[in-house]
Amino acid sequence: MLNHFKIAANIVFRFLKAVYDLISFGVYIVQLSIRDLISTVTNPFLRNRPVGNVIPRGYPGHGGVWPEYTAPKRGEDSRSPCPGLNALANHGILPNNGKRITYAQLSHAIQHAYNLAPTLASQLTSAAKQLDQGRGWIDLHDLNVLNVVQHDASFTRPDIAFCPDQSIPHTDLINRFLDHASDGKHLSLTDFSYYSGLRRVECKRSNGQYTLSGSFIHKMIGSGTSALMYSIFGGDIEALRAWLVDERFMDGWEPKNREALGHTIAQALTTSLAVEFSIDEKQALREGDAFYLE
Repeated sequence: MLNHFKIAANIVFRFLKAVYDLISFGVYIVQLSIRDLISTVTNPFLRNRPVGNVIPRGYPGHGGVWPEYTAPKRGEDSRSPCPGLNALANHGILPNNGKRITYAQLSHAIQHAYNLAPTLASQLTSAAKQLDQGRGWIDLHDLNVLNVVQHDASFTRPDIAFCPDQSIPHTDLINRFLDHASDGKHLSLTDFSYYSGLRRVECKRSNGQYTLSGSFIHKMIGSGTSALMYSIFGGDIEALRAWLVDERFMDGWEPKNREALGHTIAQALTTSLAVEFSIDEKQALREGDAFYLE
């Protein structure tokens, strides 16, 4: 027999928890936005970090000197669909096995390695928290799920419908992407938008489970990735090739974004929107281009 008192108590408890979670989330968003606005407004009045000193002294990567690169052991080490996190693990900035990483570790590592404002590092880390099971930590492979970090029409991996293990970079796709640098050396924002349009069309044609068609938020995951690659790497295809294919940092590399307080959410969002609203899925293909069938 159903226990109606227990059912009623559970309803009340879940309602109160939902209200608490909603209020907590609202407070988090408000304080994050205020802090980010302060950093965004202040950055232009501060001197940029000098070349060679973008990453502070005492942190991995200072002066372009990175810890030793160790390729992951397939089947043993945990890796994600995100080259940014995988590179940090491959250099030992995050645990090399990619396991039991706390959200504080994630946020701290990406903030200093990529010169992000604490607010942007926190926002990016919050995506991983969607998968938290009350553990307070994550294995990188846990991010191998659709539309958290991984998304359809990726530049570096086939869609998850065709490639369930998204932890392994797809070299042919990456080289094809990097070949779209208009000047042969650097990808411009126009190049990012063009290639995004190309990938969306070909993935939509070949993937019956394609998820980007009706979701602006999911599209913005991809455009946000493009924006960060442009801002952090300056679109440099050689640095990007090492980072995307081998998931490592080139010797001597440091972030191109040199803001004193780090790259902010507002800055990243502005560039992301510029990429997204420049994408035209009906565009004419560039000479020599063809759709890739997965």
